Amino acid sequence: MDEKRKYKRIIVEGMDVHAKMLFATEVNLLTISLGGASVSLHRRLSMGSEYTLKIECKDRTFSTSGVVVWERLVDYDKNEKGETVPIYEAGIKFKDVLTEKGTELIGFIEATAAPETRNLRLKGTRARIIGPKKTTIVDYYTNFDVKKISLGGMLIETDHEIEVDIKFQMELIFPEEKGSIKFRGRITSCMEIPDRGPKFYDTGIEFVEMSREDREKLKEFINYLERL
Repeated sequence: MDEKRKYKRIIVEGMDVHAKMLFATEVNLLTISLGGASVSLHRRLSMGSEYTLKIECKDRTFSTSGVVVWERLVDYDKNEKGETVPIYEAGIKFKDVLTEKGTELIGFIEATAAPETRNLRLKGTRARIIGPKKTTIVDYYTNFDVKKISLGGMLIETDHEIEVDIKFQMELIFPEEKGSIKFRGRITSCMEIPDRGPKFYDTGIEFVEMSREDREKLKEFINYLERL
């Protein structure tokens, strides 16, 4: 994001401007039942927040939404860079088990459960799924403070490092009920902020895909900031 040539950056830190970023992160599925599932992952999930769990197993794929009802730090591990990272476990309570989705879930568990749990009553039984290829948490919105903004992009503060050049679906939320815009953003930089207790990062975002209507809203907000 080369804003020095194209756009003037405006400092908005402390002005209640926020950005939401849609993540899809891979997790380890520990157990699953008709009522919910337990997973482990390297990031915290927010208590009471809703997520979508997508499970790919054998020739089957199943997804359902649920709310995090418990979460705890259980251990630490080393990542590919040799850095120490936390391991969390979380419990997700499914929302739609009384609908057609619940019937679909029963069929999924019966087809993929380990032999020791396959013949048990599903209600209240937590089954171990055989060899899931991939399990992901999607619809995983995280809220970040915006520090600087321009017509070309923005600088946000994140609590973890994000790989450069990855693109995310995002939402920019203006203060004082001035609305919000949605767009696709590309990570252009991610630098650790020095002299901070827990690690935080200055992360640059380029606006790469935005509707004409939202582009006009952004221009109006920039004009509003310049008049202040």
